[in-house]
Amino acid sequence: MKIPAAALLTVALIGSAPLTASAPISASAAVSTVTPKASNTIKVQNVDVKLLFDGVVMQPPAGQYVFMYNNTTYVPLRFMSYALQKSVSWDAKNLKVTVAEPSSSEMVVIKEYLMNVTDSSAFATKSIALNNVNASYVFNGNNKALPKGQSSYLLNGSIYVPLRFLSESVGNSISWDQKTKTITANSKSYEENNANVNPNINGSSPSASAAPTATATTDVNGAGSASAGASSGKVSYESITSATEAKLNALQSQSASTLLGTLAEYLSASDDATRESIKAKGKQQIASFRASFNSIIADAEQKLNNNGYSTSIIQQYKDTFEATLQGGMDEAASLVN
Repeated sequence: MKIPAAALLTVALIGSAPLTASAPISASAAVSTVTPKASNTIKVQNVDVKLLFDGVVMQPPAGQYVFMYNNTTYVPLRFMSYALQKSVSWDAKNLKVTVAEPSSSEMVVIKEYLMNVTDSSAFATKSIALNNVNASYVFNGNNKALPKGQSSYLLNGSIYVPLRFLSESVGNSISWDQKTKTITANSKSYEENNANVNPNINGSSPSASAAPTATATTDVNGAGSASAGASSGKVSYESITSATEAKLNALQSQSASTLLGTLAEYLSASDDATRESIKAKGKQQIASFRASFNSIIADAEQKLNNNGYSTSIIQQYKDTFEATLQGGMDEAASLVN
């Protein structure tokens, strides 16, 4: 089929989303996986709920919601998984989500993410439209299928799944109180720490690290040992680069899924005005992702300089980004012609 040039450009820029050396997404493959789902949209209203993770109240980032559909509570998968200290990866080409135990470098990304979602903002009711996405799921190495009659949905790059499905699949304690509209979830480390502390009435600080944001640090040191020694010497080169690549991989996942969602909206739009609006939104998203990439690279370069290391790998990150971007543009041009 003949794909509009603007849509191909969006797909090409999805190809720039993998910011490390992983292969770019094929434009034709991305279109084929998204197009059949583009018209399957639901319209719902968000629900005012309290989310309590490891004893800490958190709110999803701006633009993410909790909603009810067909008597089922849906939640944003990445936010919920991160709050439970699980890593999340998104294979946009194959529409596959993998939730697993995080590496030490991934925990740095998770903690930084959680530092920005603890503030509670005033609730406002919104009508939201979400596209159905026929994704597959792997939790802790096991394939999990959604219950019959339930689906997962995509909005602004965030995937939403039924709360009960997530609870049963992730292996953590998650409960829903319909009367108080409260979701309570605990990570395994929090439950283990509480179990150890409860018999000791005197212990005030052993479980202080249970709340993931309480010990969050913006320094790369968090990727290594759990020791809290301040300024305990030189940060290793491996710690800096592994933490940087974890951030780039997280940005890859976010940018790919966001732009795929924007592409789905574009392909399902019925008039030029809507398409122009979606195209403008896509350009803003791309600019935002590029700014995030530049910020991550600048931070890594500063840390390498401060610790006396070579910064040659910074140019490799930049070259990979630009080469992937150009490859996507070339592929788009060939398909337009």
